[in-house]
Amino acid sequence: MTVLAAAFIARSAPLAFGQIGEPSDPAQDFQVPFQAKQSPLFYFKRETFQPYVNGTFTLRAGAKSVNATLTSVRDCTPRTGSKLTSKSRPSDCFALVFRAQGKLTDLTTIYDIEHGALGTFALFLTRRDGPRGTYFYEAVINHAL
Repeated sequence: MTVLAAAFIARSAPLAFGQIGEPSDPAQDFQVPFQAKQSPLFYFKRETFQPYVNGTFTLRAGAKSVNATLTSVRDCTPRTGSKLTSKSRPSDCFALVFRAQGKLTDLTTIYDIEHGALGTFALFLTRRDGPRGTYFYEAVINHAL
């Protein structure tokens, strides 16, 4: 009985820690909700924003808004082969960095972004204070492939 109980515990230990023996197929382990697929952001890629570097976007938080310049579209995709990312899911990860002269809010929150060609969409932005009254707002977009 003791041997059988020990064998059962040894086999179920990975389940207790949320682990499974074989990795699942990444394409099958998470279904994207229909509502998420309705957002234009779901289809935006780094190539979508690249032509608009140095272009003007409007950032809104409630009733406040500021004009901001998209200063860069930066690659954030984890390097394959490193110890931390050796088993990561393939993804397309990039960051959008906006520079603005005005400060919207002290909160790190979801902002409404408006652009003449891209329309209106929501992004989670973080703010960093820059030199001489400038502010940088950054959004990271990560699409699983």
